[in-house]
Amino acid sequence: MLVGMFVTDIEDPLRDEAMRVRSFLLKNEAAVAKVKASNIISLVIDTSRGVDVGSSAPSLSPKAANPAPRAFSEAEIKQAMQTIELTKPLLENLFSDIRLSGTASFAHADLAVEQVARSMEGNPAALIGITRLKSKDEYTFLHSISVSALMVHFGRWLRLDKQTVRELGIAGLLHDIGKMMMPDTLLSKEGALSTAEMAVIRTHPVRGYELLARQGDMPELVLDVCLHHHERMDGKGYPNGLSDKQLSLPVRIAAICDVYDAMTSARPYKRAWSPAETVKMMLKSEGHFDRHLLGQFISSMRGSPKLPPGIDRRNADRLNA
Repeated sequence: MLVGMFVTDIEDPLRDEAMRVRSFLLKNEAAVAKVKASNIISLVIDTSRGVDVGSSAPSLSPKAANPAPRAFSEAEIKQAMQTIELTKPLLENLFSDIRLSGTASFAHADLAVEQVARSMEGNPAALIGITRLKSKDEYTFLHSISVSALMVHFGRWLRLDKQTVRELGIAGLLHDIGKMMMPDTLLSKEGALSTAEMAVIRTHPVRGYELLARQGDMPELVLDVCLHHHERMDGKGYPNGLSDKQLSLPVRIAAICDVYDAMTSARPYKRAWSPAETVKMMLKSEGHFDRHLLGQFISSMRGSPKLPPGIDRRNADRLNA
């Protein structure tokens, strides 16, 4: 991020998507520092109105910006990569069917989750860590796998039954399936969306739900997550403005896993946040998440009741009370 960049859009997973982003120029180092200290995790810049990412700037390619959180063994990396390679054609067929015929194969999703769940039995950190290294073209595909893996991991941590964990994994794969039905021009548009365009994007949970509901064999849990994963505990989410006890446990789990993956993922020209930075920001987001469940998720990502470095123990105690 450099002084002189002209910003046309920002990525802040905790921002209300309905709010337009005003373009602005990073005029000085103080402005750059203010943006770095905010929730913003990526920027879209207009190089015709400001400076570009120069050769002297730090590299922000996904692999440079987001090294693995710890060293994985060659076997762990190999297993994670095999899972991704085995899952990729299943999801490609699923997404292709949706685009061409408006139908979704439950069998493809089920097989994909079987691969993810098997990998998560070994070392879940390896699969989650590798899916953070997303390129622009791979983002939708790997985001689906990563959210699925996180939901399987968290479901097991919560000691949910095997069938529920399996359905959580399928829900993670399919939660954003409605975006496959959005116009490519909107999904790939640079800069801020208009109010009308944003209204179209915000129909993706309903459109995804309607698509999956037509299949007949889709579990209710999966339909629930697809429709409500953008709802918030304070009722300020969409599409129905549900709140608190109106939101099921799977929906609350999905909201946490979806945002966590978005914030810890690397994309072109975006620094991925570390897990510790991410949970700090999620803790600050009043009204978005189930606070008690968020505390349990934080513990699950450490593999023990310990917290990521830098998390205030008092905050965690309040969350788990």
